[in-house]
Amino acid sequence: MNDSNNQIGSLWEVNMNAKGEPGEVHSSIVPIILSLAVTLNLAALLFWPFIILGLPLLIWSIVAWIKEDVALWKFREISEEKTGNASWAMIWIIITEVIIFSGFFAFWFWARWHTVSWNEAIASSSWPPAELEHNLALVGFNTLLLVSSGIIAHLALHAHENNALPRARNHLKVTILFGIIFLIIQIYEYANSDFTWKSHSYGSAFFALTGLHGLHVLFGIIALSVIYFLHKKGHYDNGRIDSFQAAIWYWHFVDVVWVLLFFIVYLEVI
Repeated sequence: MNDSNNQIGSLWEVNMNAKGEPGEVHSSIVPIILSLAVTLNLAALLFWPFIILGLPLLIWSIVAWIKEDVALWKFREISEEKTGNASWAMIWIIITEVIIFSGFFAFWFWARWHTVSWNEAIASSSWPPAELEHNLALVGFNTLLLVSSGIIAHLALHAHENNALPRARNHLKVTILFGIIFLIIQIYEYANSDFTWKSHSYGSAFFALTGLHGLHVLFGIIALSVIYFLHKKGHYDNGRIDSFQAAIWYWHFVDVVWVLLFFIVYLEVI
């Protein structure tokens, strides 16, 4: 029993089953620390020094939680059902993210109405402002890049399901690379835009929506990088798929949101 505890770490306790081994669920102080870290980072929006403690604590707690959970994998049975706890958790995460993005899209449409149709509007009365032009060729390429990464991510999951593990890892690497290139291009677009979030309501709505999506791309890259690292270490060699699948679902969600952004924000289809 002591050996098992040592494998997981001495900073927290785990639930033990009847055989004296770590059980299916771990009881840990890490989620509490993670909650504290999130609170500190949110407080940093009002008083920035909080981030000095909040950001390192956030990174540490995420890494510690992942390490603890991976250490428990050897004591858990692998279900034949593809949709396990991680997949169900991701479904709920995606539902909450849909609500968040819906609010930001609502702000986009409200800002446009306020600019164009409101009787007392004091803005430019055009949406987007007449002098503003997006580099649609660059954005179109970036869209193709992200959509392609989603297809490759699906191929990675399919390869893993067919026990083609090296091919799955190669697909993951390409997916991560495409995601990084997408963010670099988005940063380049920001740096070369002739307006900021302070310029007008269009700028506020544009940077809010695209910036929120870029943050989700960054989270997706981190999640896929963790999956790749664990995959390379052999933690998925025994047929485990649930958390792998959950990360791919998240990446597909990021793809879908960007396609909506491309048509609504850049092409003004709606």
